Amino acid sequence: MSGLTAADIKELVRSRTDIVQLIGESLTLHPERGGRSFKGLCPFHPDHNPSLTVNPERQTYKCWSCGEGGDCFSFVMKYEGVGFREALEQLARRAGVELPRLAAPRAEGSISKQQLFDALAWAEQECHRFLLQGAAAQQAREYLRSRHVREDTIVRFRLGYHPDDWNWLLERGRGKFAVDVLQAAGLVESRDGGVGYRDKFLFVDRVLFPIRDERGRCVAFGGRMLPDAKLQKAGKYLNSDDGPVFHKSRLLYGLDQARDGIRHTGTAVVMEGYVDCIKAHQAGVVNAVATLGTALTETQVALLKRFAQRVVLVYDGDRAGQSAAARAIEKFLAQDVDIRILTLPDELDPDEFLETHGVLELERLIDTAPEAWEFQYRQSVGTHGVGTIAGRLRVLEDMLKLLTVAAGLAGSVKENLLLSQLSDRLRIGEADVRRRLRELRAQTGASAANRKVAAGEFRGGEGDAARQAAVVSLQQHPTKDDLLECELVQALFTAPSMIGVVRQVIGLDDLRNALLRELVAVCFDLADQGEAPALERVLAAVECPHLKRLAVWLDEDAAQRRLAEKLTNAPSVGGAGLLQEILERLSWRRLEESHETRKGRLAGKPEMPKSLDADMRELLKQAASYHRQRAARKLPSS
Repeated sequence: MSGLTAADIKELVRSRTDIVQLIGESLTLHPERGGRSFKGLCPFHPDHNPSLTVNPERQTYKCWSCGEGGDCFSFVMKYEGVGFREALEQLARRAGVELPRLAAPRAEGSISKQQLFDALAWAEQECHRFLLQGAAAQQAREYLRSRHVREDTIVRFRLGYHPDDWNWLLERGRGKFAVDVLQAAGLVESRDGGVGYRDKFLFVDRVLFPIRDERGRCVAFGGRMLPDAKLQKAGKYLNSDDGPVFHKSRLLYGLDQARDGIRHTGTAVVMEGYVDCIKAHQAGVVNAVATLGTALTETQVALLKRFAQRVVLVYDGDRAGQSAAARAIEKFLAQDVDIRILTLPDELDPDEFLETHGVLELERLIDTAPEAWEFQYRQSVGTHGVGTIAGRLRVLEDMLKLLTVAAGLAGSVKENLLLSQLSDRLRIGEADVRRRLRELRAQTGASAANRKVAAGEFRGGEGDAARQAAVVSLQQHPTKDDLLECELVQALFTAPSMIGVVRQVIGLDDLRNALLRELVAVCFDLADQGEAPALERVLAAVECPHLKRLAVWLDEDAAQRRLAEKLTNAPSVGGAGLLQEILERLSWRRLEESHETRKGRLAGKPEMPKSLDADMRELLKQAASYHRQRAARKLPSS
């Protein structure tokens, strides 16, 4: 593999992966059009009429219902819920391609992540077996029976128990794992005074809940104290500390079990406790997950978006649950996902509610849970009322302050709908509502974050959400400029050999849409490497799943419109070929922008006719020529 670039390796893996076979391992595909394409039920939304098309010629897939699409990397990332590197590793193993080491070689004696995974898997098995068979685990088994947790549920979630012995894991691990590995895995800790080791405090005399990542690997544990434990002053629940393979803010308990249920229903049900989540699965709510003792984070929101179109947050009905719901809404509202809020009646938690009212009633409440915005509106109205002017103004402030913390919504169709609805319900003019929102945003500085999104500055986790929202907006509500630039990208995908012609006329600064500018930049980079920017090479070069989805969507749209035929047809008499027309329109747009800028600079100068320099006179001549040619050619104005 020496001498190959990262792009070469990605292309090698892609070329050795048959996307029909890959997707066919997870879905049932049926050939159509004589085997030129295959169709199946889309796994990314509730699909009853096969809407997923797999194209073996292009080695791409696309759902014509929900819009998901991409190449083999995109499919694994979306279906398995992993990042690009993990998808590359999985596909490389499948294709028999050995990947080069990306990190520097480990120093002698250092610990690999695989060693930690192995130690955690071993500890999970030891504690699980002891819970099922150990005589000293009788009290733990009785506790779980008192919570009505069945044995098959214990096995499914691999629950465990650590006896009241501070050396139990340490002794069992001798000869299997070095002490420093057990310590790095969070299984043992230094004794008080720093002399010797003992099992981690969170384990001893506790029922253990293995915490797994979305790939099903044990990465940490949660421990629940037994009712009559000796150390009653310690916390009832404890979690492993963050470490090399565990970050509590990035994972959700039970996601490995709930992933298929979430895909099937399109809905993720988020709870706050391990037992709540387990009991929900036991009752048949197989799309339930739980947070890890912390408030829901934006990273967890992004993780859920890989699998769910709809997220229902289930909170206890007490005051703490109400507060947690309000905090979560702020994090979710800007995300491109349908968020619902459910606070249970009678101050019950989900486990208590299931015991009292049963699963059918819980499912009914989940299905009818209000949207996050509606939930917050009802809460505010319940507090302030809308029978007085003062009450309506307080409700308005509550709702607009919520929008100011959701910077990604600014200027979106969703925000426009919310503002219009708020204006109608409170009987306050929409112009006044929008003016107050602008004032609040100016006060909080949210407008700066919005300008970043509008300028196409997609960075970090926040940028990922902005990029996804921008792709959806481009597909559903393209502007006239977007359509023109889409045609340019489609022309490059369809006739990649024309990249040289395009670069002679158009620069990246000539493109207004940040996403399309990114794709054209990839095309230019490939050309610099001596490669034609065909779709498959662009997909191999791009790691972002949202850009991959956009690229496949553009290519499929071009195929439907038979763009290849239009590009290869000779220019008509008195006219130009399609690519030439696209380039001319982009050139005219650039010229017109320059003309308008210069004209604005001179607008306030009364001596303008006498002081125009040669450059300005030439600009005006070009502008006049532009308008004459546009009229003669009947080119649409940009």
